[in-house]
Amino acid sequence: MKSLRVVVRHHGGPEVLEIVEEDAPHPASGELRVQTIVAGVSFAELLMREGIHPEKTTLPFTPGWDIVGIVDEAGEGAS
Repeated sequence: MKSLRVVVRHHGGPEVLEIVEEDAPHPASGELRVQTIVAGVSFAELLMREGIHPEKTTLPFTPGWDIVGIVDEAGEGAS
């Protein structure tokens, strides 16, 4: 299964957002894989993208930590 995600590799405006297609990993034991339906991007994440957030941001990062999704695969022992 393929997945898409947005990656910020260096600071800047919206032009630094990169869409990456990659293989979705299978969950390890005790983990769940969630198919993301929507992801919210906060004001703090916009500041992180621009490099002006008070806390240091480690690059690269994927914005959109708040998600709504569906569990599509469970690793061994996960429920």
